[in-house]
Amino acid sequence: MRDLGWVIAHIPARAGSKRVKAKNLRLLCGKPLLAYSIECAKRCPEFDEIYVNSDSDEMLTLAQQLGVSGYRRSESLADDLATGDQFTADFIENNKVKTLVMINPVCPLIEPEDVSRALKTFQASECDTLITCDSTRMQTFCQTKPVNISLDGQLAPTQENPEVQILNWAVTVWDAASFMTHYKNTGSAYIGKKRVLMPIDPIKGLKISLEQDFKKAECLLYGMKHVKLSEPKIEYWSLSK
Repeated sequence: MRDLGWVIAHIPARAGSKRVKAKNLRLLCGKPLLAYSIECAKRCPEFDEIYVNSDSDEMLTLAQQLGVSGYRRSESLADDLATGDQFTADFIENNKVKTLVMINPVCPLIEPEDVSRALKTFQASECDTLITCDSTRMQTFCQTKPVNISLDGQLAPTQENPEVQILNWAVTVWDAASFMTHYKNTGSAYIGKKRVLMPIDPIKGLKISLEQDFKKAECLLYGMKHVKLSEPKIEYWSLSK
């Protein structure tokens, strides 16, 4: 079992989103999207520090008002060409950190127990990177080419298809030293070299990238607020009723 050392929650939230304007500050069920990841991080006892990494005065002020630290990134790390490798390496270089946990600000349904499970899984493994994902056995294509099925003959039942993982990045955990070693040697470290992909509930991993994703998130959050979720009672319709 590895020593996690100094554990920092890292919430990267730049101002210049393109597909949905200013999405990190947009109200979702009455509060800014960014607030969901901050509140999630604050409820995780594992964190020694929590930072919002942004170029935006508004987001850094919101972070302060919600009781967490702000890290101002340079303008060069906030444009459309800046990569996750670059702004993560910049943050690690300028902060004391052994284990870095990214909580994605555009995944508002992630909960502290998901973060804790990710940290426990990371701690028990020998990986340098853990990334949350969804998984599917549905027939999958990439650029018209089949990924997990054969087009020769009849289709196999869905449950027999190889499982495909889809990264949602709701939670990512890095060993900071390994990240910097890989980054300095190859310029690439964000996706890791020795990684674990951890499936989470697809609802928790819902990622807001497009306008319709806000609608999905609003429906789910509203329902979760007004309906107590529990194990469903299993019943069936039958002719005898």
